[in-house]
Amino acid sequence: MIRYLITALIACLILIYGGWQRIESQAKDLAAVTDQVITLKKAVESRRNTQKLLAQLDTEHTQELTNAQVANKQLRTDVATGKRRLSVAARCPAVGAAATTTGLGHAETRAELDPAAGERIVAIANDGDEGLIALRAAQDYITTVCLGARQ
Repeated sequence: MIRYLITALIACLILIYGGWQRIESQAKDLAAVTDQVITLKKAVESRRNTQKLLAQLDTEHTQELTNAQVANKQLRTDVATGKRRLSVAARCPAVGAAATTTGLGHAETRAELDPAAGERIVAIANDGDEGLIALRAAQDYITTVCLGARQ
């Protein structure tokens, strides 16, 4: 009878030990999965922050581009209607000699541009403005997303 009792006790101890080992193994697995979940949550949060920053950058640069296009359209209209005239500094010896006799020797001589040439110059300036805006947008993207400076 004592043999059966000792055998049963040993069997119970073996089962308890095996169960304990299984519980420890499951606890380690649970800790590993918990760490993975935390890592994934951080990655999701980081991605959300990046998406918010990208949306903000897109809004800023789109607004800047829209403002530049509106200003350029107004400038083109003003040049075409004659409300604004474009001129360049010019040097003409015959005009300069006449100007000095009238007391305007210190004044700068200006030559007015043809409206079509003025419109072409405004278009070139607009292309340059849009290029600068695109460059700033790319620089902000690199600084924000690639280098993570705004986060």
